[in-house]
Amino acid sequence: MTATPAAPHLREDLLTPRFYTTEIEKAARTPIEGQRAEFEAMLGEMKADYNREHFDRKAPLGRLKDLSSVEKEAYESYLVRSCVSEFSGFLLFKELSRRLGKAGRPELGELFQLMARDEARHAGFLNRALVAEGIEIDLPKLSTKRPITWFPLSWVLYSVYLSEKIGYWRYILIDRHLKANPDNNFAPLFDFFEPWCQDENRHGDIFNMLIRCWPGLRQGIRGRLLSRFFLWSVFLTHSLTVCERGNFYRILGMDPNRFDAEVMRQTNRTARRAFPAVFDLESSAFIALRDRIVDTFRDLRQARGLRKLGLQLRFGTLLLRQFCQPMVATGVEQAGAAGAELQEVVA
Repeated sequence: MTATPAAPHLREDLLTPRFYTTEIEKAARTPIEGQRAEFEAMLGEMKADYNREHFDRKAPLGRLKDLSSVEKEAYESYLVRSCVSEFSGFLLFKELSRRLGKAGRPELGELFQLMARDEARHAGFLNRALVAEGIEIDLPKLSTKRPITWFPLSWVLYSVYLSEKIGYWRYILIDRHLKANPDNNFAPLFDFFEPWCQDENRHGDIFNMLIRCWPGLRQGIRGRLLSRFFLWSVFLTHSLTVCERGNFYRILGMDPNRFDAEVMRQTNRTARRAFPAVFDLESSAFIALRDRIVDTFRDLRQARGLRKLGLQLRFGTLLLRQFCQPMVATGVEQAGAAGAELQEVVA
């Protein structure tokens, strides 16, 4: 089966992966000297490409057992969304690499080129798994058909950091579950999730370093608002994708709600090293509200007329309540302020 330009199983809604661009001229002015040692260490790790031998391009990626039509659609939908998401990351990093090189920042350009290499490798594996399912997606053509979303650089730094870290926890938790329950491992693709999550983790660390290059992004009201908005929006998207489209995780023998909650907890804990504030997931109603949001979202998709209007109002209220849940300071803001003062003294 050859995919249409929209791609099979790729719904045109808020949960669909997007293609992005940003303020590349501003990115070219990134002051890395205050993070020079860490920058060089990370560039060295990326050049070493520790996962080069872990991704066997000749490994068969077809399914190992038959699935029902509902399960097959859930698996294919997961592959399509993941493949488009990885390809989106490749395009963003590739554009940054090319234009940063032209702007006289070859070291930054090389770092993004190496991250683009990883994203292309991931997209290639997912595309091969799709081919094994009889689905072919023309990714370059798809990228010309879908709109490009522009984000300020600060938004890209925060959102990509979180997407890489939440990706790390998603892959590593699936990997651990399948190693403990090998009978649920129905596709060789999952055997590559361990090296895959290492790439995601390393990319997240790189973006944490890039955020620190701009100390103002973690200070004051701006830093706290960026932390709140992007943690909330990334968690919301993950919850709706996992809980509302949970059949894929059930095939793996996982409870979607528990998996989503654990991914959020671990990502929130990891974000303490990057953001000035994170959500208080243990003592607040954040996860309880998640359940009500997912249920309302599910009902909303089936509703019509006045009932739909009522559900829209309820959905918006629940979103606002979750967004306003309490956060806890991490101390990162103070550390960033001290670093900024030191840079001024040195300058």
